Order: sequence, then structure tokens, then C-alpha cells
Amino acid sequence: MEENVQKQKKPIYKKWWFWIIAIVVIGIIAGSQGGDNTTTQTSDNPISSKNEKTEYNQGEEARLGNGAITINKVEKSQGNTYDKPKSGKEFVIVYLTIENKGNSNLSYNPFYFKMQNSQGQQEDTTFTVIDNDTALHSGELIPGGKITGTVTFEEPIGDDGLVLIYNDNIWSSKELKINLK
Repeated sequence: MEENVQKQKKPIYKKWWFWIIAIVVIGIIAGSQGGDNTTTQTSDNPISSKNEKTEYNQGEEARLGNGAITINKVEKSQGNTYDKPKSGKEFVIVYLTIENKGNSNLSYNPFYFKMQNSQGQQEDTTFTVIDNDTALHSGELIPGGKITGTVTFEEPIGDDGLVLIYNDNIWSSKELKINLK
């Protein structure tokens, strides 16, 4: 006696892969429904108006959100006996001050800075010991707090078209450009 035993299929909503797909689809729909966010901005909001200045010159106070950066001095160096730049390059040491002008803590980090040379190359900071006693490290500034330090780059010798670029948010394309002439 042979029985025809048919295995009953589970409803689709009881399968694990159904729920994974459902969550992904809901996430995509929710993400695309962001739309225009039209909120009133206060002076403490890190994203300011569309007319915000983004290019500055050395010595000017450059503002991005709650942070203010001033380039105090720029030095060029061939290094020392222990630390020399690559052939055809020189160290560019940027002395700067960062100030928190907002009402909440402000993070700072040397990795927020890049240097653009006249050839259009953007490079990160260089690890060197020539500015070891003044190098900017990472940390936070309380409201009204201020820190002075250096960030160092390795750039072509005699390049007069250097621009310091600052971006403190990897999720934003908003950045400051400071001409170092």
C-alpha cells in the first residue's frame, strides 16, 4: 500500500529569505522618500546657507559650520638628517589655529586636511618628525575652545599654487579651500 504523501508547502511569508528581501525593499523605499528637508536653520547648525564662502586666503578666518580655521604661517623645509622629503619635493608645514564657534563639541583631526598643488594633485598629510613638537593630533574642542598646531605635506619644490583643503565630514562634499600664497 503506497501512500501519496505530499509535502505541504510553507506559505511564502514563513520563509527566511522573504523577510530579508522585504527588509531590503522597505529600507530602499524609506531611503528614497527623504525628499526635501525644509527646516529652519539656526546659527548653531553646521550646514549653513548656500551663499556660504568656501574659498579663503592665508590669514583669513575660514568658517565651515561651527569651526573656524586660520592659517598663521606656512614654512617650507628640506627636512633634517633623519627625515628628508622625496627627490624633487619639499615639506610644506602649515601652522594653523582651529576654534570652536558653536555650542557643542567640535572634533578636529589632521586627516581632515589635504593639500592641492598647482598640478591638480590632492594629497593627504605626510608622516614626519620635523614638526613632531607642534603636530596637530586628533581630539575635541568644547564651545569656545581653540587649538594651534601644524599639518605637514610633501609637495613639489617651489610650488606657488598650493591650496589647503579642509573637510570634516566624509559624508559631505562641502569643503574649505585656503590659498597659501
